[in-house]
Formats: sequence, C-alpha cells, structure tokens
Amino acid sequence: MSEVSNRRSVLVATGLAAVGSMSLGGDASGLHDACAAALNAAVDAYETTDLSATAAALVPLERTSRTVPGEHRLRGRAALDWMRLHAAVTTAAAAVAYDRGQHADAATRADRAAALARAAGDGPLAARALALRARMVRPHSPAVALQIAGVAARIAGISSTRALIAGKVVTSACAATGDAPGVRDAVARAWQTMERLGDDDFGSPGFALETYSPADLALACAEALTTVGAADEATPHLERAETLIAGSGQTGMVVSVRMAQARAALAREIPDREEAASYAGQAVALSAARPAQWLARLVRDVSDLADLRTGQGLDDLVDATTPWLHASWEAEPGPQRPAARFGVPGPSGVMVQRAGGPPTVPVPRLAL
Repeated sequence: MSEVSNRRSVLVATGLAAVGSMSLGGDASGLHDACAAALNAAVDAYETTDLSATAAALVPLERTSRTVPGEHRLRGRAALDWMRLHAAVTTAAAAVAYDRGQHADAATRADRAAALARAAGDGPLAARALALRARMVRPHSPAVALQIAGVAARIAGISSTRALIAGKVVTSACAATGDAPGVRDAVARAWQTMERLGDDDFGSPGFALETYSPADLALACAEALTTVGAADEATPHLERAETLIAGSGQTGMVVSVRMAQARAALAREIPDREEAASYAGQAVALSAARPAQWLARLVRDVSDLADLRTGQGLDDLVDATTPWLHASWEAEPGPQRPAARFGVPGPSGVMVQRAGGPPTVPVPRLAL
C-alpha cells in the first residue's frame, strides 16, 4: 500500500473507531454531528483508501448510528435524523461490500438502507440504495434491474441520484440486452437531468452518497455505448471523463476510466491490443495499493475481448491480478449484526429480497 493510501486508511479507521468508542450517555446531537463528519470523511477517502480498511472502519459507525436512538429514547425529528444517518452509513457499507465481491452482504445492506431511507423521508438516498441493488440484479435479469431502476427514479425526484439511475443503471441494463436505442435514450435523459442541477449536486468524481459528477456520468455512458458496439460514440465521453478526473487524485475513478479506455480500444472497428494493454496495465499498477475483486474480473473480461478480437489476451495482467480474485473475504472475522427488520416494497411483479433473508444476487461486479 502506498504511503498516501496507507495514511488515508489510518485516518479513516482512527476517526470512525473514535466515534464507535464515544459514550452513548453523552449529547445525542453532538454525537450525530461527529458521526456525520466521520461518514463524510470515509466517503471522501473512498477512492483512495483500501476497501478492507474502509469496511472495518464503518463497523463502529454503523453500530453507533443504529443504537443511539434507542439508548436516548429519541422521538420525532431527532429519531428521523438518526434513521437517515444510519441509512447513509448502511448504503456506504453496501457499496464497500459490493466492490469487495461480498454480494450477499451488499444485497442485504442495500435492501435495509433503502427501507430506512424511505422511512426517514429521504427519497434520493433510498433511490441510491435501490440503484445499487439494481446493479446487482442486472447480470441475472436486466428486465428486473430496469423495473427496480424505475421505482428508484420515481422516488429520486430531480436530483443527482436520478441522473445516476439513468446514466449508470438504465444504460447498463439496456446494454446487457443489446438495446442500443435504449442506451442512447438513457444517455440523453441522464445528461438532460444533469443540466437541471447545480454545481453542488456534482461533487467530486468517484463514490458519493449525495452527488454524481459529470465525470462519473461520462464514464458510465462510454461503458454502455462500448458494450452495444458504439465505441466511436463512446470516445467523446471517455475524453470528457479523462479531462475531468485529471489531477483529482481519485485513484479508483482513474482506474475505472483506464479500463473503459482499454475496452473501447478493443471494441473499435480496428482493435488496438497495444493501446488496450497500456491502459489496462496503468489501471492494474494504480490498484496495487487498493486491490479489488471487481477489477480482477474486469481485467479477465478485457483479456478475453483482446483474445477474441486480436488473437492475443492480456495474460500477464490476468496473472498479476489472480490473487485479488481469489482472496477469501469469507474467512475474515467480522462483528455479528442483527438480522434486518425491514423489507423493501417493490413494484408489481418485482421481487426484491427481504433484508436478512437468503441471498439471491451473488454476482460479480462486471463492467459498470
């Protein structure tokens, strides 16, 4: 792990652990502010901090945000504020689990986060949790993913989350079925939504709970267009994403853009293996301090595409990322969490797994 990444991991873990050790007998309002600040710090450092460190650091924050309302017998607005905070923490924890390949845990947390956020009256946050759930469903059933995305869009309002749903969830679900017109329509709708938002809604590139940056949208559009064979149309989006992330220091986002560029280089009418290998190699090198299962799988997907289109895969990169793919997260000790007591209402005909039940979406993170 690089010095910068290691330092961020230590800061995040130390800050959240301190929140977890605070006495519940203190002032609930002050504790809420401290927890919210700690969550913001974890989100801000998400793209540059080792995922295992972020996951471990969120545990005390999730526990504290769950138990304080009962300990203090909070009611009314104060109780709703804590419910929303717990939903936000759980959404972040679901995203970490998803990126680490812990798909059953991610599904359970996403369901619970969506239910909590809706109960607290936060439609955009509930929609963001449902968007994550839709991404998990997509490899199994793009049609169901689109239905979940429809539910999420209706409760998101005109927000950055609505742009995320159209640009990241709907485009990828349409792309999975080869629906090029559907992809183009979703791309257009996503940018139309972004045009109605302000700079405060964009935030920084990379993971967020309340914002969605033009760089993220450009990347998502490029990935979907590439998947339906429109690599030339994807190029302007990739160029925009690369420009917007330049100098951002958001390692995870830079890695995603490099892998998207690698795929596009192979998907063009005349594939360029050397260009693809260069981009993918940069992504793997940047991820050495932050290895992730999703990237290892994506490297294999790009290697298979290279082999299909040029007759030569990216075997060296596949070998380099094999340990990331086979790291056993199941063996990692973790705190026992109570079974969730919330379900997620879905649209007619859509089955959304009740939180705490058996997992139904144990899928890898593919190209997003």
